[in-house]
Amino acid sequence: MGAGQPASEQQALTKPAPDLGIVLVAGGAGVAGECIVHALLDRGATVVVPSRSEARLAALAGRVDPTARDRLRLLVGDVGSETGITRVRDEVLNQHGQLRGVVASLGAWWEGEQFVDLSMSTWSRILNDNLTSHFLVARGLLPVLAQSDDPVFVTLAGIAADHPEPHAAPISITGAAQRMMLRTIAVSDIGRQVRLHEVTIMTPIVTDGWTGEQPATDWLTGRQVGDYVADVISPDFARRDTLLLELPA
Repeated sequence: MGAGQPASEQQALTKPAPDLGIVLVAGGAGVAGECIVHALLDRGATVVVPSRSEARLAALAGRVDPTARDRLRLLVGDVGSETGITRVRDEVLNQHGQLRGVVASLGAWWEGEQFVDLSMSTWSRILNDNLTSHFLVARGLLPVLAQSDDPVFVTLAGIAADHPEPHAAPISITGAAQRMMLRTIAVSDIGRQVRLHEVTIMTPIVTDGWTGEQPATDWLTGRQVGDYVADVISPDFARRDTLLLELPA
């Protein structure tokens, strides 16, 4: 121990990082999802990423630190269909082992017509991508998570769930429904077996590939989002009993 260094500081320096285990990131090939994948890999987790697109999985793998690539497990599969999530679940368990965590980073932003001008095709697509996919992932994977030690299930949400947007009505509607779904799960039997959180991202996410307007100084970076969700997944997360989380806090 260095001269004058308190024992508590020395113990803190030598304390091993918590084991995050195997974490599946549904939507891990998307913008927010990829930020989370990188952060989890940086923390030593084994990360499973399912996607319908082999090309998107290959692109993700190409952007991962080569020293962590052996802990990135890519799986071609559709978590947005009932048969697809069943196949993904079974393949993960058979090939990669027991999941400890799941992150659902699903759906995408949409902006267009106001509510009364929405077409059924637009409504059905957004309902499926931004809500039904969350239902399928939760229903399919929560019973699996309940079999592990310290299981955790995290969903990502956006600001539109709290703030009605006239030109993004289906996004606000599905976001609010997604939140109520998690609250409903929390009071069910499975909700007492799995730690549950929703992380609401309150700003756009600025990544290296940002091509939009000049970012505001208070907008979140991809690293900030990824690191925060990795903190939530960690067994030593301080707010384990808080269902609804916001970033920035």
